Amino acid sequence: MSEDRGTPIPFRLQAIVYGIAFFAGNQFLLISVIMPLWALELGASPFFIGLIISSRQILVITLSIHGGTLLDRFGPRLVIMCLGFGGAGLTLLFPVLPFLWATMALQMATGFAEVTSWIGVQALTGGLLKGRPDYAGRMTAAARIGGFCGPIMVGIVWESFGAVAAFAFVAGWVASFALVASLLPRVQSDSPPAHADTQKRSVLPSLGDYATTFRLLVFPAVALVIAATFMRQAGSGIQSSFYVIWIKEIGFTASTIGFLIGVSNGASAVAALTTGPLAKRFAPDLLLIVMTILAVAAIAITPMLGSLVALSIAMGLRGIGQGLNFPLMLSIASQAVGPDLQGRVAALRLSFNKFGGAIVPFVMGAIAEVAGLEWSFYIVGIAGVGSLVLLGLWVAFKKNYRKEEI
Repeated sequence: MSEDRGTPIPFRLQAIVYGIAFFAGNQFLLISVIMPLWALELGASPFFIGLIISSRQILVITLSIHGGTLLDRFGPRLVIMCLGFGGAGLTLLFPVLPFLWATMALQMATGFAEVTSWIGVQALTGGLLKGRPDYAGRMTAAARIGGFCGPIMVGIVWESFGAVAAFAFVAGWVASFALVASLLPRVQSDSPPAHADTQKRSVLPSLGDYATTFRLLVFPAVALVIAATFMRQAGSGIQSSFYVIWIKEIGFTASTIGFLIGVSNGASAVAALTTGPLAKRFAPDLLLIVMTILAVAAIAITPMLGSLVALSIAMGLRGIGQGLNFPLMLSIASQAVGPDLQGRVAALRLSFNKFGGAIVPFVMGAIAEVAGLEWSFYIVGIAGVGSLVLLGLWVAFKKNYRKEEI
């Protein structure tokens, strides 16, 4: 793999991967704008709002490793296209079935389709683009630019035309990344790698696939990324659930909520482009932890802020942290494994990512019921930052860590 990392990747191939990332890397953010608002329209309590948000991660947690296996087995192009078009169709059903049980079921199904497609983008970055920090940063920038545009647009659509139009907009956004994926060369994306389990190209989960994937945790670089991924959800879980509720309660509209999330992703896009140069100047593992702390702290202090300017600055700082920590995680993990395991290492990271994403809204909802919504921000934020500080101390004092493993 080391020989390939210095070889330039054709720009056309890069552009296709970045185009898929533009649409596939931010569906969660679009849903984060409208799902809490949809839950309010359904009359859900804070506890059930947290449950609805968390339900999006259930199939992801249980089946994302299988999704990563499918990506390694059948190639990202085919899997991304199938799940993209399927997820778009399911997204249209939210306003057709305005019930709590239906919303939770659709959240589970579309969440799996979304995340597996996003794993596919990461597998393309780790495989076709060799996991290089500069390419990973550009891919992240493309996803964040989409994350800047999408939430603002869907917020305006919701405010101007209502829920049905907003869900239709999201469905069109999802179908777009499936269309871009169709441009991937078949010879590079559809041919299965020379790996033992490709002799049996089954679409069903197997215990062997899960065992192979979890064995990747023996690599300290992979273990570090998994730990940071889980702790990172202290901030992302807040943003996907009660951040929107809080902002709405202090008097801001759906379009303003979309704007704030867009600010975060705009800053993230710019920050991601600096990943390559910064990774050469600073230890990537410690830089990852510092940027993750920034991302968590910036959103946990939301209840202390009351003006649009202050909220925008905080979300900008969160965007900087997110824009750097994700490509660093992707680069560190992808360079720790071979080309035939890129889908699985990405799926392993996403499994823990979504496990944290399921826990945080649920815990926040429970805390909000007991201690109030404001304290739920502080408690989750302190827990996330404290855990990351401990992880940073482990990395800093494990003397042979960078030399031997990263």
